[in-house]
Amino acid sequence: MQASKGIGKCAWLAVAWLALGGVAVAQAFRDGEGRASPPSESRRYIDGFSGMLLVTPDMDWAAKWDTPPDVIPHFREASEVARGEKLAILVFFANAGQVDGAIDTAVGVRVTQPDGQVQLDATDEACVSGPYGGAPGNVLLCATSLLYVADADDLSGDWTVEVVLKDRHRGIEMPLRTAFRVLD
Repeated sequence: MQASKGIGKCAWLAVAWLALGGVAVAQAFRDGEGRASPPSESRRYIDGFSGMLLVTPDMDWAAKWDTPPDVIPHFREASEVARGEKLAILVFFANAGQVDGAIDTAVGVRVTQPDGQVQLDATDEACVSGPYGGAPGNVLLCATSLLYVADADDLSGDWTVEVVLKDRHRGIEMPLRTAFRVLD
């Protein structure tokens, strides 16, 4: 995995959550009022496996996430970004299948710029795999995240992020999709 792909200034962040720190306890993804979020293109549920793709302007997302299990972090959602600003693209999941106390998840990511050119097409990147002692309903953060910086030479318009979140133990592949607009 490269540190940077030069993809409209999207850069891979290798986020090591070796101890699975910052696990948020929840049975489903919830809004700021504690209500379960309905399924959408960026938030899905398949046979109990839950996934969410989030674009956030919160550059302190790691600090918000790295909290005790009883603290539910809250992230702002972004739909647009101005030149010089950054967005974090995060993938969360819950209730991955376990075999002998271990989970095995992976993620594929595709980023497409407004003219249809694919800027990143990565398959089978690390999410979370290995021994897991937490409750199945705990929300976990994939170890692979994306950082987007809106540079002056990036195309204006709608950028699309498509993710395939994989629970390898149960053979589930969950497509998730979102977009953000780069402003002039």
